[in-house]
Amino acid sequence: MTDIKHNLDSIYSEIDAINSPNGKPKIIAVSKKQPLEKIRKLYELGINEFAENFAQEAIDKITELELDAVWHFIGNIQSNKTKVIANHFDWVHSITRYKIAKRLNNHRIGLEPINVCIQVKIDADDERESISRHEVRELMDQIKDLENIKLRGLMGISTPDSSIDERRNGFSRLYQLYKDLNDEDYGLDTLSMGMSDDYKIAIQNGSNMIRIGTVLFGKRRIRNA
Repeated sequence: MTDIKHNLDSIYSEIDAINSPNGKPKIIAVSKKQPLEKIRKLYELGINEFAENFAQEAIDKITELELDAVWHFIGNIQSNKTKVIANHFDWVHSITRYKIAKRLNNHRIGLEPINVCIQVKIDADDERESISRHEVRELMDQIKDLENIKLRGLMGISTPDSSIDERRNGFSRLYQLYKDLNDEDYGLDTLSMGMSDDYKIAIQNGSNMIRIGTVLFGKRRIRNA
């Protein structure tokens, strides 16, 4: 567990040394596949925002841990999972369709509005579910009037095989879109970019929310069959 504290201290030092154009980023700990004791340890060290990719795994953790934490859903959203996501998470980063946003809205009645980011392609050839920069305004205009949705910003993921320059350029383009949208009075405050292998590049190019797992928790051990 001392490794987690060392990892976190190193990340804080690295972030402090970066000249960020968009403020100091918030750290979201990606806790998928991580044991409960490691999540508790990070919470004790002051990290209180966690991200999960899979709804059922996350709900089991949220229920058992009973932490006063903020939970982010960052995976692909299936229509039949919108109710459990709306009822258990505070944030959703992976909105790409109005249909999904509307279902989350309808299942969120009686609760505080759920915070959402629109997932935008950083690389044109990225095949993951996301939308192009040119589609963002249309989706935002559809979402902004949903009463139980709070549109916070944009989320982007670089492709694993992209170069440092490609990532830098992709993050920079998304940051420019974020600024353009705010110039148009969309009122965004969150640019969620950067994971364990590229969060420093993302911060340098406008990220104010990073989603990191491996650099915090360490590499997961692969058990022999």
